[in-house]
Amino acid sequence: MFTTLGLPAPLIQAVRAAGLTDPTPIQAKAIPVILQGNDLIGNAPSGSGKTGAFLLPAFARLMDGGPKLRALVLEPTPQHVTQVEHQAREFSRGTDLRVAVAHSGSPTAGQERTLRDPGVDVLIATVDRLLELESRRAIEIEDIEILVLDDADRMVDMGQAGDIRKLLKLLPETRQTLLFSATMPAELNRLGKEALIEPVRVDLTSPQPAAGITHAIYPVTKHLKIELLDRLLSGSGEVRSTIVFARQREGADRLARQLERRGYAVATLHERKNQTERERAMDDLRRGRMQIVVTTDQSARGLDLGGVVHVVNFDVPPSPEDYQQRIMRTGRPDAQGDAFTLMAPEEQRHLAGIERFIGRAIPRVQLPDFKYEARPQDVAQAPIYDDEHIRARRTAASRNPYLAGRMPGSNSTARSTSTRLGIGKTAAAKVSSARPSGGKAAKVSPARPVPNKPVSAAKPKAGASAPKTAARPRSTSRPVARPAARPKAPAHKAPAHKK
Repeated sequence: MFTTLGLPAPLIQAVRAAGLTDPTPIQAKAIPVILQGNDLIGNAPSGSGKTGAFLLPAFARLMDGGPKLRALVLEPTPQHVTQVEHQAREFSRGTDLRVAVAHSGSPTAGQERTLRDPGVDVLIATVDRLLELESRRAIEIEDIEILVLDDADRMVDMGQAGDIRKLLKLLPETRQTLLFSATMPAELNRLGKEALIEPVRVDLTSPQPAAGITHAIYPVTKHLKIELLDRLLSGSGEVRSTIVFARQREGADRLARQLERRGYAVATLHERKNQTERERAMDDLRRGRMQIVVTTDQSARGLDLGGVVHVVNFDVPPSPEDYQQRIMRTGRPDAQGDAFTLMAPEEQRHLAGIERFIGRAIPRVQLPDFKYEARPQDVAQAPIYDDEHIRARRTAASRNPYLAGRMPGSNSTARSTSTRLGIGKTAAAKVSSARPSGGKAAKVSPARPVPNKPVSAAKPKAGASAPKTAARPRSTSRPVARPAARPKAPAHKAPAHKK
């Protein structure tokens, strides 16, 4: 329980007032380590309580000391800053700690006035705005005792590693550094070695999703995804507690409008929603006042999505870690529910990476009564590991009869002839299909460089009839020699004939 973790009484009362009873696994393991003053790397999925894992012990250490800025919490986006600020103000009730924010979503002048007050103890900020305020001498960071890098993997993905390194050079070396992340990419590991000293690592992530979650892949062409999603939702009976993930905010808004036109009660969560609207939408979903919530990966971070029964990936996430975070939203190993993914043919390479990451194949499912309007090879399970470029060429060749000679197992005469002679596809097809009068297929010699000097046409032998050639658009009385039957040049160079 929280009372056994060494937190002071005011923080225990604030935790109870926030409705929290028992600490999550990351909180139970990280809080005692942070209270001892050690650097820490906390690797846990989103929604597992990482915010409380660093705010509560940081506040406990800051309760003793003078009123000055002593703690920095860095977040990747202004939306993350707003989310953490909401919990920070709840946990700081009953204490004398003051919390301020600084991010690029608000005017700089107002943030400068707030930070010039010496009574601010904790600043939650984005790194770009923090560096801007420091360059304007609007903030003093030489007394920082605790630095928190929250959602550090997202900051690295957004290209903020360079700014973080600049900030590290401005901070005192005697600080305590806490790094929390859902994944640990290579660049973040390098940054962690520069920022932390002998950190204690708490790792609560696993590539294996919870056993109680049912996974399924629904192959479908991109333009039929909304129709298939409507069929899945309507065929499951009562639609309740469903969250649908889209890749981008524009796609989430468009999908929400399409679902609303089909009669569903839909809410949208993205970067333009404030924290109050986001929490109200999730509360409506859990209470049954809303059927579906459409969101993005970035918008869903930091939200408690416990109680969600169905998770639908309208777009296959390009990162295996993002797929894991979408499925394991509650952060509990006993999570129950369904995870459906709608996969277009061009998204198969993303799914192959997900399957390698979790170590097993995900079953493919097709609805027997749904009109896919796609070829069978687009929805089969076997081509999932095929090369994308080869499949694209096969698709193009099957739709264009003039490209049929480019695929394995087809006649390549037309391609060779057209390449050597420099003629179009239609003419190449005619040359390839032309046969001599004897009934045998005409042989085509391999291509070789043509000399600049004109070469006289070979004369036919006496008594031999000239072979027929492909039809030409104009008639001629002279026999025309076939380019494919050109004889080999003699060893010695013959003098050029004068016209």
